[in-house]
Amino acid sequence: MKKILLVFATVWITISGVAQKTADIGIWGGTSAYFGDMNEADPFQTFNLNFGGYFRYNFNSRVGMRAMLLTGSFFQEGEIEGMPWTFDKNVQDFSLQIEINYLKYILGEKKTPFSSYVTFGLGVDYFSYFMDPVVIEQFNPEHNKKDAIIDESVVATTIPFGFGFKYNIGRRLGVGVEYQARKIFSDKLDNLDDPLAFISPGGAENTYTTTVHNNDWSGYLGVHVTYMIYLGKSACPVYDKKTK
Repeated sequence: MKKILLVFATVWITISGVAQKTADIGIWGGTSAYFGDMNEADPFQTFNLNFGGYFRYNFNSRVGMRAMLLTGSFFQEGEIEGMPWTFDKNVQDFSLQIEINYLKYILGEKKTPFSSYVTFGLGVDYFSYFMDPVVIEQFNPEHNKKDAIIDESVVATTIPFGFGFKYNIGRRLGVGVEYQARKIFSDKLDNLDDPLAFISPGGAENTYTTTVHNNDWSGYLGVHVTYMIYLGKSACPVYDKKTK
């Protein structure tokens, strides 16, 4: 985990150092959704406030790199094997993503006023995990969770990807709407870590999920406001050349 954070910090410092005239900063706000082991769970049954910010370095009018931090709540009600289940926790999400515009887009330029885009990258989530084996036993009497209550913090690698639309509203400002999903390499977001795994009468352990292959996904739907860091009397010649 420390190595991953070190890589992220190195990239952040690197792109911050070179992003003198082609960089944007933004704020993001919206709601989160959960997809996982629970049944009868409407992912948008309630509004879960999430907010954050990002720094984006634009390589040219088509491609940029975004460093993004989101924080907020995840709440869900549903069922697991017919038994009511709910969880409520905060999740901190950090990601580095490549952003690719469908049309040429430069914040503040009248010739490139809007574009749809896609994003993808690598990230990490930080959240709490609580598991009471007595509760698990109610729907899985032969579970493999042992006897101890687990109350811990989880740092999980994620693969973020999404799509959106952005539009200029001035020489310095742009707005947009986007949806992003996260493939989470942990099955603990909903406090159900491989909930149907069990010990057979012969003593063999039977499992269904792994760190890579599990059911937990998250989603974010929101809007963002972007501010151009550089705005001179004339466009930067190097940047202007990149956009042609």
